[in-house]
Amino acid sequence: MEAIGEHFFTVQPFEVDFRGRLTFPLLINNLLNAAGHHSNDRGFGIKQLNENKKTWVLSRIAIELTRHPINAEKVKVQTWIEGLLRSFTLRNFTIIGEDNKIIGYARTIWAMIDSESRKPINLTGMGLEQYVTAKDCPIDKAGKIVDPATGTTETFRVKYSDVDINQHLNSAKYVEHIIDAFTLHKFSKREIKRFEIEYIEECMFGETITLQKTELSKTEFIIILKKEDGSIACKSRLLFTEQTFNDKYITD
Repeated sequence: MEAIGEHFFTVQPFEVDFRGRLTFPLLINNLLNAAGHHSNDRGFGIKQLNENKKTWVLSRIAIELTRHPINAEKVKVQTWIEGLLRSFTLRNFTIIGEDNKIIGYARTIWAMIDSESRKPINLTGMGLEQYVTAKDCPIDKAGKIVDPATGTTETFRVKYSDVDINQHLNSAKYVEHIIDAFTLHKFSKREIKRFEIEYIEECMFGETITLQKTELSKTEFIIILKKEDGSIACKSRLLFTEQTFNDKYITD
């Protein structure tokens, strides 16, 4: 089977925001779906791993877009494994619009862990090497995100619709809570051009999470999610465009 996989989806009306663009968390979901199909088809997907008490855990995402998919657009996602380390795989994505032009790229890092002990598993000799390919992904890897320890804060509780099969906060739900820290006014004026997130600790059902937002400039923000004990659950960095979009939307 080929090393590079392809996944297709059509943006549905209930998946777009007030501007008619695919919401960012659902874009992330489609990338994760593409990764799932690619790994399942090659024998190392979640279903196969769960049979041996193993699973994949997402560690980092870096994504850059030149534009966001719009309502009813047919989108193609290409995904492949760029590199294989002892405990991590480096998986990349190309996002292609309906006009067959590239509209974005993404880089991710995954770890395979024991589903009971939650400890990492050595990936050497598991057969993943045959799917490593040197296809280009011309965006920077996720950089180190420093906690500014300042900024505005708000809290949320991890509820039923937030959790995955392990009763942990779903990967895309982290992104949803981060995006929801901004107003409609922000998205009426600017668009996300680069998004980075580093997953550090799992958030469990019922936990109260503190979201700390720090504005470094009008176009750059750091958002940290912290658990009840003060430990960091994830760190995120967002870069917005300089341009002004959709002037008619001015509601805060």
